[in-house]
Amino acid sequence: MNPLEFSQLLNTLDKQGASKDKKALIQTAAAGNTFTCAQVAQILDKLTFPKEQLWALKIFRPRISDRENTFQIIQAFTFTKDQKKAGELLGQPEDVEPAVRRKRLDEESEAVDMPAPMEASAFSQLLEALSNQKFPKEQLYLVELAAYRNTFTAEQAVQLLDKFKIPRYQLKALNIIRHRITDSQSNFLILNAFDSSLYKKKASTLLMQAASPHENQNPS
Repeated sequence: MNPLEFSQLLNTLDKQGASKDKKALIQTAAAGNTFTCAQVAQILDKLTFPKEQLWALKIFRPRISDRENTFQIIQAFTFTKDQKKAGELLGQPEDVEPAVRRKRLDEESEAVDMPAPMEASAFSQLLEALSNQKFPKEQLYLVELAAYRNTFTAEQAVQLLDKFKIPRYQLKALNIIRHRITDSQSNFLILNAFDSSLYKKKASTLLMQAASPHENQNPS
C-alpha cells in the first residue's frame, strides 16, 4: 500500500470506536491491497487485544508483500505466547535450525545459489528490534524469524551476535544463522564476536560443521 493511502487508512482506523467497525475496515482494506510487514505491525498496534491482533494478522497474511521481514510484525505482540501464535500464522517452523539446514541442502542439491543477504535497511531494523528486546530468548526468536527467510554476510552475523550479552546465547544465535551465511569464506570474522577462547573454539566448531551438509550437532 502506498504511503499516502496507508496514512489515510491509519487515520480512518483511529476514528473507529467499536471493535466491529475496525474489523470491517481492516477486511475492506485487505481485500484490495498488499502490505509490508511494517505496515501490518502499525495496524496491529491500533488494536487493543491480542485476540483482535491475531484475527487481523490472519486477514493480512496472504496480502503481505515482504514475508522476509516478519520479525517486524512479531514486535506488535507483547506476550511470548502471542508472538508464537503469530509466528505459526506466518508459517514459522517450530524448530528453525533443522529447517534452515534443509533449505541449504535443497539449494546444494538443486545447484541453486543462496539468496542475496538481507538488505541494509531491513537489517538495520532487525538490529534495532533486537536492541528493544529485554530478554535473550525474545532476541533469539527474532533471529529465528529473520533467518528462516533471509541470509546474512559474515559481517552482518557479527553485528547480530554483538546484540547478545551472554556468550551461550551468542552461540545459540550462531547455531541458527550459520547455514545462511552467504560468504562462508569470511566465517573467520564471526569469531570476533566472542571474547573468550572457549567460546571462540565452540563457534569455530559450529561453523566448520556447517560446511558439512550432514552434520547434526547443537551447541552446548
